[in-house]
Amino acid sequence: MAFIDDLTLVLDLLILMAATIFYTGFFVWYHSRKMDTARAAIHLREGAFVMTILGATIGLIAFWGEFNWPLPGAYDLYFFDPLMLLALLTVSFGLTVLFRWPSHFVGMLGVVIGVGVMYYGVRAEYYLKLTEDPIETLLMYLGFGAVAILCYPATLYVDWFVTGRQNANVTPIASSPTPAYPRLWTVLLGLFIVMVVLAGVAAAAYGLSAAWGHLESPP
Repeated sequence: MAFIDDLTLVLDLLILMAATIFYTGFFVWYHSRKMDTARAAIHLREGAFVMTILGATIGLIAFWGEFNWPLPGAYDLYFFDPLMLLALLTVSFGLTVLFRWPSHFVGMLGVVIGVGVMYYGVRAEYYLKLTEDPIETLLMYLGFGAVAILCYPATLYVDWFVTGRQNANVTPIASSPTPAYPRLWTVLLGLFIVMVVLAGVAAAAYGLSAAWGHLESPP
């Protein structure tokens, strides 16, 4: 089987995913704080649609890699396992929003997936030393792992204070349609958005140090 190098495409998609999550999260938070629920919900659905497209594309690449093993040795597991988990998370979130289902179930999965992605990164870089760019690669795995974990409070916010204002049945527990502790939610959502930015920057840094080397020396 010929060697196929999808690294640059995958990193491009990860950067696009981070940009989409940041852009969506900012506008949803901004409009929900202005009590403009309808506008927040529309922006959420648009962002969820784009996330679904990007996640499905990443999932197709990961699915192909899991069955064909185009990379040598443990690299297939190292790269394609986390990509499949990321695709599962983003597509699931997109579908729950588009079908107006509760999204906190996806957030719960995000906690487990995030811990797993971090473990992949730490194990591969500190113990197995699989890449020639350990710092950039580790930061990328830690960044996207942290984003996945912080999806949980983000999805709770969506269910309680965005979609929950239009349909109370999607809320995890019945509560007021406005946050009882707005500063706490501001901190949690701010941390989520910051980690999305850092994950995107880490993917871009990894691309500058590794992916373009692949571009200059294709198989």
